[in-house]
Amino acid sequence: MSPLTYPPPWMDIVTLCDHICVSQNTVDNWVAAGILPPPRKRGGKLMWRWREVDERLALGQSASEPETRKDEVNVGREWKSRFRK
Repeated sequence: MSPLTYPPPWMDIVTLCDHICVSQNTVDNWVAAGILPPPRKRGGKLMWRWREVDERLALGQSASEPETRKDEVNVGREWKSRFRK
């Protein structure tokens, strides 16, 4: 068995929070503000792609317009109210 990559290429909100040392509420707010990319739904679970998160944080930019790929979840309160419990 090969060793796991670190950080993982895809991560859920709990793992993402651990990696960037913020709360789930902060992640929600940063996604709504465009500081973090929106999550994607994979197998019924919201996942972030670490490469995209790292790039966004490294550049210190927020997206004025989120990407519109069909597999991305809508940004802001909309996705939070639909998918977060």
